[in-house]
Amino acid sequence: MSRNRRRRAPNLPSFDMTPMIDCVFQLLIFFIVCTRFKQEERRFEPHLSTTEGFRPDQPPAPQEQLTIYCQWDADAAQGQFAIGISARGRKAVANSQVALTELLPLDQDGPSEVARKHEIYARTHAALKEACLSYIAQSGATIDKLEISFAKDATLGARSGTAPWAFVSLAIDAANAINVDRKKRGEGAYNVTFKFADAREAFRR
Repeated sequence: MSRNRRRRAPNLPSFDMTPMIDCVFQLLIFFIVCTRFKQEERRFEPHLSTTEGFRPDQPPAPQEQLTIYCQWDADAAQGQFAIGISARGRKAVANSQVALTELLPLDQDGPSEVARKHEIYARTHAALKEACLSYIAQSGATIDKLEISFAKDATLGARSGTAPWAFVSLAIDAANAINVDRKKRGEGAYNVTFKFADAREAFRR
């Protein structure tokens, strides 16, 4: 037998892919031609709630916070409240200027003097509460938080020191009274937070 004789290649199976490719293209053409898009799928119109959240025809109201500033004059030993929304439009609260001696009943005070100081506290409390509610109503903003700034001077921040706690507690009582009224009306209560420094640069120094 000749050594130059080539070996016969083994019989390997082979597949004709042409019919499968034709079938795939026919199916592709079929689905392209027969597919029908619904009207809402072509318009891409979002289905959003009409009672809350973002609406295309009505932008959402910004979430704001009302800050109560406990401004205190250490030399005169008296303070006055101011309010503002997110540190904007700050204004003094009318009839809220009060001395520390007018807020704290002393041991030597008689019943009439104690009653007079309670009346001053109640009058100042009512003035602050009414001013907060009026400010919120006139601003048109959606308030989600009440903030109490107890630095003596908010423009100086922590460097100015803190207002007396008896004065700050009056602001806390007013914030609590607002939330009590809201709960009675079935509304959610505001979160109440405290802030010590407005002027952060002054605080860092």
